[in-house]
Amino acid sequence: MTSESYSKSGEVFISYSWDSEEHLRAVLDLSNRLRAEGVDCVLDQYEESPPEGWPRWMDRKIRDSKFVLMVCTETYYRRVMGDTAAEEGHGVKWEGGLIYQYIYNAGATNTKFIPVVLQKQDKTFIPAPLQSATHYDVSTGSGYDRLYSRLVGRPHTEKPKLGQLRSLPKKDVKTNFSVFLSTPIDPELWDEAKWRGVFVRIYESRPPDLGLAFLNDTAARRIFEQWHQRYGDRDAFEELRISVIEGEVRGEQPGYSVHVGIDLENTIKRYRAAGLTVHADRDGFLTLTRIHRMNPAPGSKNLEMFKQAYRDFKVYTLIPGILKPDQSDVIPIHELGIYKSTIHFRRVEEIGPNDEDSVVLDSGSVKRPLTEFGKKQRGKKKKKS
Repeated sequence: MTSESYSKSGEVFISYSWDSEEHLRAVLDLSNRLRAEGVDCVLDQYEESPPEGWPRWMDRKIRDSKFVLMVCTETYYRRVMGDTAAEEGHGVKWEGGLIYQYIYNAGATNTKFIPVVLQKQDKTFIPAPLQSATHYDVSTGSGYDRLYSRLVGRPHTEKPKLGQLRSLPKKDVKTNFSVFLSTPIDPELWDEAKWRGVFVRIYESRPPDLGLAFLNDTAARRIFEQWHQRYGDRDAFEELRISVIEGEVRGEQPGYSVHVGIDLENTIKRYRAAGLTVHADRDGFLTLTRIHRMNPAPGSKNLEMFKQAYRDFKVYTLIPGILKPDQSDVIPIHELGIYKSTIHFRRVEEIGPNDEDSVVLDSGSVKRPLTEFGKKQRGKKKKKS
């Protein structure tokens, strides 16, 4: 096999932020490796001082390159999104502005800019315009190989030659949708996981987190791993239905209820998109849901802060979290997060008897023991009185 330089097809420009010496070295190592394997990478570390000046050099390289690799980190994200001080990161801010403009000029069509992460957890820092694009985690061998295949124009998985259509016997095929429908709630697994709370995480420069807090680490991870297998990192059809219902529920303490289940209409859309025949008006379906009642302290602003952050970003990340044994704090598991764009904020008064959330109205009849943290809080109230 002969070695051929990728420069025949165009350069590959690497855009990144100067986070640390270690990060600079990691980016240089990636560029050197790609160059050693025939990809003509362009990196500012190879240049001392371009005669036209850095801004024009960056503009020319981004314009003329076949691809632009965007090495995403929290610092890179904040600078591209314009959330740092005016005197910080001029280079990345300049490149970010150019990237935004090129995507805008292309009518939001992107074939040039590729998000890359050097460690798995940095995928949450992919800038908003690139969040719908395929990203590559080059900390793994398979992730690097997939990126390399894309850069050199060789499909990572070869598509076989299209064969001849075979004849099929003529018969009517009717698909019973209920056979394929599976609820996102595995009752035995949820019982084992012990869902005991909801928490939120608010950030200045990226969408908020809505967390489901469990006591059992292993079972909680398994719930979200199963969801990832079914929905992926992004719930594209919004099949997972999350609703937050505020207002008084008979038998419940003051607060709000969080209801987790399936959005049947969106699930039907996904199956129809897959070419399945669905008779939603004829088939009967049984779905399972889970409810948790939150009783925040008087004056708590957590829910309102989450609502505002959701209004600002239009998306959020659904993540699991593991409660401490006394349930006084929670450890979030960001790597199992699922991007979502839909959440239903509702009031008890607007929910009728046949509503998807009507089950919440009867949750007060279920007697639930206080958590250890709840017992401590009740003890404090008694002492004060």
